[in-house]
Amino acid sequence: MKVGLALSDAGFYRPGQSMMPKDLDFYFRLAEKRLPGQEPFFEFQPEASWILEEPGHFFAPDKKNKWLELGRAMRRNDLQGPYAPVLSYMSRQGSRFGVHQSIRDMDILSEDISVQLRTLESAKQGMLFAGQIRAEYFVFHLAQSVDYWDWDRREQMDVAVRAFQEMADFYHQCAPGFIPLLENLEFPKFPATAAEIVNLFKRCREFLPGLGLCLDVPHLWHSRALILENRKKLSREVSDLSLLKGDFLPYLEHTLSHIAAQCGAGVYLYHMGGCYEHETHEIPGLLPGEDPFRHHLRLDETDIYDPELELDYPGAINTILRHHLREVRELLMVLEIHNRSFEEMLEVSRQITRDLHDKAARLITL
Repeated sequence: MKVGLALSDAGFYRPGQSMMPKDLDFYFRLAEKRLPGQEPFFEFQPEASWILEEPGHFFAPDKKNKWLELGRAMRRNDLQGPYAPVLSYMSRQGSRFGVHQSIRDMDILSEDISVQLRTLESAKQGMLFAGQIRAEYFVFHLAQSVDYWDWDRREQMDVAVRAFQEMADFYHQCAPGFIPLLENLEFPKFPATAAEIVNLFKRCREFLPGLGLCLDVPHLWHSRALILENRKKLSREVSDLSLLKGDFLPYLEHTLSHIAAQCGAGVYLYHMGGCYEHETHEIPGLLPGEDPFRHHLRLDETDIYDPELELDYPGAINTILRHHLREVRELLMVLEIHNRSFEEMLEVSRQITRDLHDKAARLITL
């Protein structure tokens, strides 16, 4: 079992604006200090502009993009330049890194052809970067930063799948080496339900046979809440609406079972964060505003979670662990926590890593 942390240049993890990826050495050294003995595992979520638009809908890589600078340094194995400390850390045996597709100000469904092309070209540059740093995986979003509530859902999916086909073609041409992963998203983005995850995964895997799944548990939790809040006008849009009306944990169990039965493979990666009402990037086990140094993480007290307000973290983890123990597969989890200090994120990672191993040991002895 491996617990990683998401790092983004759009995040604020210490006083002042992060200058990521140049600041990565700071985060790596702090992680080494706070988590001694743990092998590095981080997911990079770049949002800086990858490209420059030229007349006639032509695009060129933005040579000032610091992530691309890091990728070029990694490709050259430049151990004397400004990224030398970062490269030295990333090259350690056992280090694991993933990359997430940029989504800020991106929209593959836009009616503006420039926005569509910029979204595609940005995704391609992100894929090239992931290949340059020898990332283990790359997470794709079929939809990005805009919610379309009034556009026929099937038409939206068809447009997104056609765009994914182009990204799959680019993957085959460049052979970047990472494992491509499709992530479930928050409604009205897609896939948002268990049925949509399976359906769209199968469609996208036709273009990219090595495709895997990233199950974002907070997205699944929040999608259920959004759909139920709008169920009167969504009865024709959501095929498995009846399954969403019960508690979340049985629905999570159904989702995992449905994926295992229909996709021929289990979940490769989980995204996890604390959920409270409409917040999905809080600290698991805490209420909004609490911190892991002054407050106790509720990692075992399943009976004190209000299922109408918050994600039952221990119940969700037990459900996930049971599936992975049955399938005898590695469990990879990335914590997506926003607007917190990096020290808090590391402390949460430490406690959750220990909790996962304790829970797995208890389940094995049952």
